[in-house]
Amino acid sequence: MQSKLHHVSLFTNDLERSLLLFQELLGFEKLWQVGPLGGKGMASLFGLDDMQAELIMLQGKDGVLLELVHLLEPRIETAQKSSPLPAPVFLCLEVEDLQGLYEMLGQNGWQPFTLITKLPAPGGGMINMFCIRTEENLLLEFIEEL
Repeated sequence: MQSKLHHVSLFTNDLERSLLLFQELLGFEKLWQVGPLGGKGMASLFGLDDMQAELIMLQGKDGVLLELVHLLEPRIETAQKSSPLPAPVFLCLEVEDLQGLYEMLGQNGWQPFTLITKLPAPGGGMINMFCIRTEENLLLEFIEEL
């Protein structure tokens, strides 16, 4: 199964401070911003009961993509107490055969939070995606561009 790192995501409560760090001080460029979006369907992809969030995709000079996930509801502290929030950083891997990976992960004990879900990609186009959590509480998001 071939895969490549698509982007790294960072949950943040303080969007302005995160943008100051990554845009102003570290030179990342903003590619797009969407939201607020969420609801129970979106939340279930990440193993949460409900959520509202803004998404901001930044790109470093070397092409590295960083997605800031500004959780509006629940706040990070609340989410960690009520339902186990994935680690504040998670990896998104782009794969070629999402369905095949979905089945292989299930056969090996990693149960995705939801079925494969088709979503509009914030940068345009459509993706299929699902997420799992590892034993170390790392959230892995798998996507396949359509």
